[in-house]
Amino acid sequence: MTNPSRTPSPTHWVAQQMGEPQLGAPASILDLLNYQLHVLLSFSTAGVTRLCEQEFGITRHEWGYIGLLAAFGPMAPSDLALRSGMDRSRTSKALMPLLTKQLVSRKSVVGDRRFANVALTATGWRLYERMFPRVLEIHNALLAPLAPEEVQVLARVVNKLRPQAVALSTAAALPARRLRGAVTARSWQPPGVTPDAAELGSPSDLGVGPDTA
Repeated sequence: MTNPSRTPSPTHWVAQQMGEPQLGAPASILDLLNYQLHVLLSFSTAGVTRLCEQEFGITRHEWGYIGLLAAFGPMAPSDLALRSGMDRSRTSKALMPLLTKQLVSRKSVVGDRRFANVALTATGWRLYERMFPRVLEIHNALLAPLAPEEVQVLARVVNKLRPQAVALSTAAALPARRLRGAVTARSWQPPGVTPDAAELGSPSDLGVGPDTA
């Protein structure tokens, strides 16, 4: 009979057996940096999610916006979207619950009511001041296996990779910006199946019509 106390947890393989990724010469998805970052984020943010939802009644994404507004002060929703790495539409939708909870306020820009800035309310600031030390504990726990000099190296690596990630995102968006009309996502088709013309979009959407000559 198997001793229950010695049965590996479902996450044992991820934590102990995945091994060091070969980032310089990837042989599988396990060696890709984005996959490794995804795994780190998925597991390390679980505590933040529980903290947000069970103790403070907000989502982790809402906490992110609160933290950014605390760091940068009042700003336009478009600037908040940029700093959060989210698109403007999702940011606008995410701000609505924060406005309803009176954690964030929206004020029109003086001289041009078409534009508005969002900022933390006094209630939002109090929530941030209660939450940040708790989130910082999780941050420190995640970095605990690293020596102080390793933390410094990690910070420098992140600082180098961030501009490259932004450049890759910008380059990926360029083809879509050159197209006129909506960009339709392609769906994978089994071999021998011809995609419908509607799925492929019009010739002009694909960049082969007269408008692109």
